[in-house]
Amino acid sequence: MALVDILTASSAHAGSIQILLQQLGYQCEVAEIISAIDTPDANSDLFVAINHGEVVGFMSLIYFFYFPLQKRNCRITALVVDEHARSTGVGKKLINHALGQAKKLSCAQLEVTTSLAREATQAYYERVGFIKSSFRYYLDVGI
Repeated sequence: MALVDILTASSAHAGSIQILLQQLGYQCEVAEIISAIDTPDANSDLFVAINHGEVVGFMSLIYFFYFPLQKRNCRITALVVDEHARSTGVGKKLINHALGQAKKLSCAQLEVTTSLAREATQAYYERVGFIKSSFRYYLDVGI
């Protein structure tokens, strides 16, 4: 892929982010995405990958204190590359950007979660160096 820039997401990217999230199976309204982008949060960041002026990827990060390590961690909570731009290095560039953010903020680890059904994604994460170390469970709290 040609030069890809990683930029902080802005509300101008909301429509493209909506399309990318739909490719992951998530349904969000553009207004919700704009609200998330326009609401500053010191513990999270949103980034887009841009190629020739087009959004070809999206990533969200959160930063949190991980008690067992007594250190801060960085988690990729969403990472998606447009289905037409996959296998071109965009995902790796986003992950490298996340790694840079984690180092900049003195995080001990960069982690990522993905659906059990996304076996190809799991294999990709392992190929780029992530270590499978746990399962994630959740309870819906009804909100």
